[in-house]
Amino acid sequence: MKSTLFNLSMVVSQLLLFSVDALAEQQPAQPQGWLFDPVIHNDYGISVSGWAQASIADSNHHGQLTPATGLRRHNGFTLDQAGIMVEKKLNSNLISRVGPVPGEMPADFNWGFNISMLYGADAFFMRTYGLDEDWSTNQVGNFRSSDYYVALSQVYLEFYFPYFGGSNLMAGLFHSPLAREIGFPLPSPMPTEFYTRAYSFMHAPGKHAGLLWNSYIINQPDRAKLSYELGVVNGYNTLQHVDDNWNVIANLRWRSKDFATAIDFENLYGNNANDSIAKCGCGSPYPTDSALAQDNSLKRYQSYLIVSHQLDEKNTVVAEATYGRQQKSLIADIYNQPPIGIPATGGTDASWSGINFIYKHQFNDNLNTALRAEYFDTDGANVMLPYGGAYKALTANVAWFPVSWIRLRPEVRYDWYSGNARPYGARGTDNYAPPLVNGRYDDQLSYSLDLSLFF
Repeated sequence: MKSTLFNLSMVVSQLLLFSVDALAEQQPAQPQGWLFDPVIHNDYGISVSGWAQASIADSNHHGQLTPATGLRRHNGFTLDQAGIMVEKKLNSNLISRVGPVPGEMPADFNWGFNISMLYGADAFFMRTYGLDEDWSTNQVGNFRSSDYYVALSQVYLEFYFPYFGGSNLMAGLFHSPLAREIGFPLPSPMPTEFYTRAYSFMHAPGKHAGLLWNSYIINQPDRAKLSYELGVVNGYNTLQHVDDNWNVIANLRWRSKDFATAIDFENLYGNNANDSIAKCGCGSPYPTDSALAQDNSLKRYQSYLIVSHQLDEKNTVVAEATYGRQQKSLIADIYNQPPIGIPATGGTDASWSGINFIYKHQFNDNLNTALRAEYFDTDGANVMLPYGGAYKALTANVAWFPVSWIRLRPEVRYDWYSGNARPYGARGTDNYAPPLVNGRYDDQLSYSLDLSLFF
């Protein structure tokens, strides 16, 4: 596999180098939407854009790569994602789930929408219970990275109101506003510096169905800006209502006057009993059982604090802290307290916390590097990280853009664990599905090469 990875990287590099001169002359100013714009250009503001990501990856153990690599499940080649997005963007001085942006408050009401479809290995994690989990293409396979799924990942309407300094309302199915990383491998300025995912990302909710209101608390010229988000959503990754599992979102987003510094405080709280759906491997990754717990109200709380600062035009630093807790977690009960393998108490309360540090350096418009250090401590509540203990990781990569719509990114990652289990390196021939309890080692060195196209 090492020789395959090296040989493929050399072939791809030579092909890209050969075509750079020709492509550079045709390089679009905006890497997304350029392919479709000449065809669907219209006066309604509706645009179509897409992306595709494919990769090869392996580790020193070979076989199953996750949980160390996040969404990447197995060694070898995979089509991670091929996505298409049809949208009408809002004219607003806020970006929903992102926060304040520079500019005056638009004076007129307007509206927009977003429909996003995804195909590939990553779509396994983006299916929605009650919507696409039972499509014929989405029958759960053997958990290899060669198993491809289809997900209707977002369908929402969005409205802008010229009140309270500028306000947006989202209604529908949308990706969660919690955690810094996002599920799509989109180009900058999206926070997608890494191919592998942080443990904090794997513990975040994927998407919600419901309402999300965004507005300003402070929006004055030549001052720092402060906005908030309030939402009511139907739990985690589900359109179908499960045991009245309503959750509340409450977020604050602060931006310095020059937008060089950002602070985001994100929170989600509610009843999430029985929202992990075993038959489809979908819904929440935090199994609970109200019958075993003899309690129909099993609360979950998650919080993220993200601080980022642009040191100068070439250097950026980010710190992300997270905390969560789950009442009556089945995973914590079954795999982290005796007797192992039996839900002796119907679930036990569990919590998790962590912190990530990221440094990004931009060499030029076509080349950047990123470093990430992680520390994550958990009682074991998530099916992707079922063993309690301390997880540490270091990740480094270099991203090269021969043209604005192509990204080639080699990456290396080292994970190590302190606890009473061995979470890494399950035998690849067995293709173990979550909960990931069949590891053989307490550390792992992973390496990957991913190619992303934006169009």
